[in-house]
Amino acid sequence: MEIKLEDVLGHNDKKYIRILRLLQLIEGVNQSLDNSRKLKNRSMLRQYEHLKRQYTSELLELLAEYELPVQLAA
Repeated sequence: MEIKLEDVLGHNDKKYIRILRLLQLIEGVNQSLDNSRKLKNRSMLRQYEHLKRQYTSELLELLAEYELPVQLAA
């Protein structure tokens, strides 16, 4: 049986909305990282890597509040 995020969290829950927003932000940062790599722009690459760490950290904190263990691949 597959458990979806919606099953654990309420749709109107503010944390649920923050989690979804962070996932969108991380997706955007990933695209920006790819573009920076293609352009070989090391300065922007470092900035986007920092943003991704920040968003990921916040996301993990929110998931921990719901007792949803998540491990990140290295």
